Amino acid sequence: MFDTLGGLPLHPLAVHAVVVLLPLMALITAAVAVRRPWRRFALPVAVLDGLVVVATVVAKQTGETFQRRLSPSGSALIAADHGHKGSLLPLFALALFVAATLVWYAARRPALTVPATVLAVVAALAALGWTVVVGDSGARAVWAQVVANTSAP
Repeated sequence: MFDTLGGLPLHPLAVHAVVVLLPLMALITAAVAVRRPWRRFALPVAVLDGLVVVATVVAKQTGETFQRRLSPSGSALIAADHGHKGSLLPLFALALFVAATLVWYAARRPALTVPATVLAVVAALAALGWTVVVGDSGARAVWAQVVANTSAP
């Protein structure tokens, strides 16, 4: 199901959506949580964070399918490092979604404002950081050998 699109692997396409949307929504979620006037946007932000959860699950699924396709070629680094790290990314996106939902809920329960804000900022920082970790491991797995075996013009 999550294998190719137009004869090309779907994983790189799905990954680019996550690499852009997850950090962007992490920043937006934290900003909406911290800035009181922006909290009126908490519901749309939570909905968008939910869509990012779906995008991370699609990236995870396409990555697993892509890995099975590549396994005969012995890409152990991708499976061991990037695959493991990438499989955790939907949990970070889910934490961001839960935090955004709590920020929206806290607008009706002022006693929850501080915990919701702290959770949103922590979830945003964690999602940003883990996106970088996963992206770096994937880029190294794909490009490190190519760069090492070539020279600049």
